[in-house]
Amino acid sequence: MAEQFGKGSERGIGMLLAIFEVVTRGVADVVGAEQAGQIGREAVDRVRHTFGGENVYVCKGVSLDTILKHNKIWSEFTGDNHVELAKKHGYSVQWIYEVVRTMNQLKTDEVQGDLFDSCKGKGTKDGGGHSLC
Repeated sequence: MAEQFGKGSERGIGMLLAIFEVVTRGVADVVGAEQAGQIGREAVDRVRHTFGGENVYVCKGVSLDTILKHNKIWSEFTGDNHVELAKKHGYSVQWIYEVVRTMNQLKTDEVQGDLFDSCKGKGTKDGGGHSLC
């Protein structure tokens, strides 16, 4: 079977299998082995439909806590409360500006089309929970 695929395809298949294993093992104690397998398959399907054909870099440095904190800052941002958010969350005002700028760009990219990327601007899923691209 390895002869049918190039090295890139083998790595991609390996990544999908790794995602399946991580998700399945992560939820097996809570929902049982059979349902964990089903959740794992659904997770892999969503990943491949969302990112299929793209080169995706998974960084090591950003923790889930940081991502959640940035989302919290974004949800509390009113347009003129940079100093307040910096004090509340223990960041510099400059960093709050950076977080807001980054989150704003991410949210804009979710809804705004791109002349060169037909998938951009269509959100992440259709009504059935599948990627539109």
